[in-house]
Amino acid sequence: MKQKIIGLVFIFSTLLKADQFAFLLYNDFFAGTDKHFTSGVAFSWLDDTYKLQEDASRYAPLAKKLPFGNSLENCTAGLSIHQIIITPSDTDLQTPQYDDMPYTSYLGISAYLFKWSKQSFHEYRVEAGVVGDEAGGEAVQNNFHKIIGSKKSEGWDTQLATQYTLTLLYKYGEISWQKKSLNGLDMDWFNQAGFEAGNFSTDVFGSSMFRIGKNYIQNFNVHYPYLKEEAALLKRDTKHKGFGWAASVGVNMDILAYSYILQEAKDEGYDLDKNTLNASVYAGIDLYYNVHRFTFFYQSQSPYSKQQNSLDTFGGFSYSFAF
Repeated sequence: MKQKIIGLVFIFSTLLKADQFAFLLYNDFFAGTDKHFTSGVAFSWLDDTYKLQEDASRYAPLAKKLPFGNSLENCTAGLSIHQIIITPSDTDLQTPQYDDMPYTSYLGISAYLFKWSKQSFHEYRVEAGVVGDEAGGEAVQNNFHKIIGSKKSEGWDTQLATQYTLTLLYKYGEISWQKKSLNGLDMDWFNQAGFEAGNFSTDVFGSSMFRIGKNYIQNFNVHYPYLKEEAALLKRDTKHKGFGWAASVGVNMDILAYSYILQEAKDEGYDLDKNTLNASVYAGIDLYYNVHRFTFFYQSQSPYSKQQNSLDTFGGFSYSFAF
């Protein structure tokens, strides 16, 4: 596992001349809980922008072969590495808790390509991942608990077995409305929809986000509950100058056809049945200064299993930097 992490770090170390870099952290510690979807972290890189209609552009030949969006102006691509960690509510027990979520973690690396203009984008993503011990969830969670002074999670010996996965994702997003008010505040309304298919997860999703603020970066106000928010790095205007801020609220809906984690847990004897329809609400604050963007947010998520009778709430932050 250590060698794999070193290899992933090396990949990103070769990309330091990238156009944009981002870090994203979800953790229910910020909401005062420690259960179910308990942590998520992502490191993302997005290359510079190229003109879609120029054959000499780095990504144009591939982008033109993909469906949809060939009338748009720009194309770019990038990579991300992300991890999620899931635990039951009681982390003191060392035995399997068949009436709750299993211990499990997922580590994935994604390559994505965008075709986009100032008002809309198409995203195409391929993701390879691993579930189980090789995903490193035990080490990450217990080291984080050590830092914040929490107890060690005792049940990682019961985590789901190793499984390699491959997932494809397509997403379309557009700014449906925007306005600058008389008192200098900017507002916009962003919507997106898409699907992913693979042996880790298969689902259809959509979300809607409203934003209000002043002198904020004119980007796509993307929120996606599974650490795949790189469309927010697409720059729709010239380089941002000075301090700015924005407040956002939104909702995400998901129709879940298949989840490897839920299905594998059920096959191993866990009393879990997936909820087909899921929803989450989001509230966040963005702070901007020149090429820097900081986001602080909270999210409340409906249960993914019918046996769970309470919402999962967590908070987090993200940071992005334009080179």
